[in-house]
Amino acid sequence: MQEFDDLVAIMARLRAENGCEWDRIQTHESLRQYLLEESHEVVEAITHGQPEELCEELGDLVLQVLFHARIAEEAGQFDISDVLRSISEKMIRRHPHVFGDAVAETPEAVATQWEHIKKTVENRTHDSLIDGIPGGFPSLLRAAKVSRKIARAGFDWTSREHVMEKVDEEIDELKSAITEENPSAIEHELGDVFLALVNLARFLDIQPETAVMKANSRFELRFRTLEKLAIKSGISIESADMETLDRLWVESKKQVG
Repeated sequence: MQEFDDLVAIMARLRAENGCEWDRIQTHESLRQYLLEESHEVVEAITHGQPEELCEELGDLVLQVLFHARIAEEAGQFDISDVLRSISEKMIRRHPHVFGDAVAETPEAVATQWEHIKKTVENRTHDSLIDGIPGGFPSLLRAAKVSRKIARAGFDWTSREHVMEKVDEEIDELKSAITEENPSAIEHELGDVFLALVNLARFLDIQPETAVMKANSRFELRFRTLEKLAIKSGISIESADMETLDRLWVESKKQVG
């Protein structure tokens, strides 16, 4: 694809002797934060549901991949062709029901087959079922990943009703810790509530990280609307009473949902 080749050439030019001074000094380590930022911006674009925004953010993410591949190429380690070859081989290897004679007729069967191939064909074994999850994952994302891995091994509730009971149980324990005014116990029980909710999200087929991100976006939009309503009404948020703020909050929810 010509567009891809053009971008590869652009990255090579940026890293060349007469290229960009900023791009030339970057390393895998210095680029980590940008890779994380661009990944989160892609997720946010998906949440916004705007194709143009998603297209742009995916481009930024692809650029990060090419950046790292170029740095590795200069070090004589691998290049972008090796990256593409590696992922192509992996996709074919892990989809024998598409590219071979294996049978996997449900998403669950595909996931089971995927894990089996990783353990047998690729020999990716670990001491624990939950090894191999990057430590840098956001907490909710890591909890969801651990939850799914353990559930596949059969260590799981039998229904969403049972998970709801666990959520209620953990909330009751949190209430008791709050009543006792024990800070360490409160933190402990609050963490257990989060974990129980992560498991409930899995049973409801919801990504907890995405759900919280959307909730944050809704809250921020509502609060920004509240601020505008306050200014329009000549109200100072800092000095307004709670009744007034509640009224503005209700109105902001009516306006933006």
